[in-house]
This record gives sequence, structure tokens and C-alpha cells, in this order.
Amino acid sequence: MAGQGAERQETGFVDAINNAFANVQKGITVQTRDLTVHDIVKAEKYSGRSKAGTEPYTDVILTTSKNIKYNISMKGSAAPSLAGGGLAGMEIVIPGIGRKFMEAALKHHSKTLKPGDKVPDLFAKLNDKDKLKLVIGSPDMGGPIDFMYIGPMDVRVSTNVNKDIITLNGELINATKYAKTHDLYFRLRARRDDQPFDPKARDSKGIPTVYGKSPSKGDSKGRIVITDKVPKVREIITF
Repeated sequence: MAGQGAERQETGFVDAINNAFANVQKGITVQTRDLTVHDIVKAEKYSGRSKAGTEPYTDVILTTSKNIKYNISMKGSAAPSLAGGGLAGMEIVIPGIGRKFMEAALKHHSKTLKPGDKVPDLFAKLNDKDKLKLVIGSPDMGGPIDFMYIGPMDVRVSTNVNKDIITLNGELINATKYAKTHDLYFRLRARRDDQPFDPKARDSKGIPTVYGKSPSKGDSKGRIVITDKVPKVREIITF
């Protein structure tokens, strides 16, 4: 996750845990509404890049007193992508999945759109094997992750009387359990509202991009995210 808001969230999360540990000098318990982790002695930001040179999937690492490490992917509350690394990261985990999806997207849109038309968001359901791989990630893309943390950019914390239990205002979610218990979908959407449909658009690798260049901002590609929600009015394709 990139941007000033993301940096603020990561810093707030790390500081909340490290400050609590400094006050009690023993492993602390970190809890959210649905999930609790125990015996945490350190939080730190993940350093390094993915194999593709992009932002790593893991944002923060929690360490226990027994040196067990938990990788966490930090996400904002507003429509978070439930897998990381963008298209480059997805391609590291499952080579060719991006091309396959974009070719299916082009085929679908070409049936109903003319060049220059506004492009609606497009959804495609992921199979069980692929969704698990994409949510957890791989070492090459800066994973795998154990948990997702979904919450506001401003991390707020409360403590118990003994200060050894901290409660955060976001949600820690077990990544493997989440992937196994939820239907997940690719969502392809424009980066700008004025990006038109262009059936001939390709990236440097020859993969269809579907979108033409935004006249206002110059963006020429869409964005693929993974979501667990599909509006009822949207068609779901297979690929």
C-alpha cells in the first residue's frame, strides 16, 4: 500500500505496539474485534521490494518473545484490495493470470462497447486455488502474509488497566481463513473517469489494457484489485 495515508497508518500501527511494549517490558496482547494475537514484543515496517521492484505485499512485521514473526498487509477501510502487489505482484504469484484476465475483459467489452465509450467496471470470480495464492502471496512479491489489517489511516489505540492489552480501531483478519471462506473477484476499473474504451490498447508486453488515455490526466491503464463484493447490476465473467 502506498501514499501518505498508508505511511501514516503503518507508522501509527507500529508506534502503538512498540510504545505499549516499552511501558510494560513484556509481551503484549494486540486485539481487534474479531482476532487477537499474543506475546508481541516488537513491530517494524517491512523493508525491501518485491522481485518486480514494486512495493512489497507485507507492510508490517510483528515479532513474539519466541521470535515468531507475523507478516501483515495494511489496508484502508474504503474498498480495500484484498490482495497486494497490483498486477505485477499477481503475475509473480501466478504467471500469466493478468494476461488471461485482460484478454477475457477485452473479449467481453468488445461485444457491447464501441471505441471511445465509457468502460464499466468488470468482475471475474476467482477459483479456490488462485484466490488462496493471491491473498496469501509469495516471498518473491514480499509475502506471504499471515494477517490483513483493515482500518482507518489514523490508528487509534486503547489499553487495559495493566497496559499489557491494546485494542486497535481496525480489524486484524487471518489471511488464509479469509480466502477459504469468502468468494473473491478480480475487479477491473478505470483510474480516471474519462478513460475511453480502446480495443487496440496494449502495454509493453502486448497485454490488452482495454482503456485509452485519459484526456485530463494522461492515465492509459486501468487498475485490477481483488474484492469480495460485486454490485448486483454487474455481470461476472469467467476466464
